[in-house]
Amino acid sequence: MRFKTIFLSAIVLSSIALTGCGTTEAVSPSWFSVNNATQTVNLTIAAGTDSTNGYANFNGYANGQMTVDIPVGYTVQVHFVNDGGIPFDIGVYNSVDKLAFPGAGASVSSMVNNAGAGVFPGSSKNFQFVASQVGNYRMEDLLLRIDDQSRPENFGMWDWFDVTNGGTPQVVVSNS
Repeated sequence: MRFKTIFLSAIVLSSIALTGCGTTEAVSPSWFSVNNATQTVNLTIAAGTDSTNGYANFNGYANGQMTVDIPVGYTVQVHFVNDGGIPFDIGVYNSVDKLAFPGAGASVSSMVNNAGAGVFPGSSKNFQFVASQVGNYRMEDLLLRIDDQSRPENFGMWDWFDVTNGGTPQVVVSNS
């Protein structure tokens, strides 16, 4: 009987400990601002801000832990800052690593065989695009895998960029 009590107690405690795993929540970060009147979103994305994922992160998020939701038709203005120790870059890409929208960051062709590709540590760049097509895209740094296109991931330096049919621009983060 004692074993059964201990076993059931362990299951209950495990359930309580796991309750917070895999949850998501909308957040209001200082680096994200919205002007609904002009349908404009301003994003300041910083690469390598902290030690998350070995400094290969965007604003401290990696491996799809962050989702930026933007309604279709909004203009997105990105200010990209490299706070890391190596060159990083960013773009919003479709499932075949092509820019999802004209002007949505660095194209793969601009990085191939380009020793000066990327944003160097301490530097920044700005770009702007219109989120013109509903869909699920990836905001990522393809520079980390440009030398070997067979790598399926870029060391985790990616997050989601979803264009929605309506709704409110927002940032959603996951703790998993």
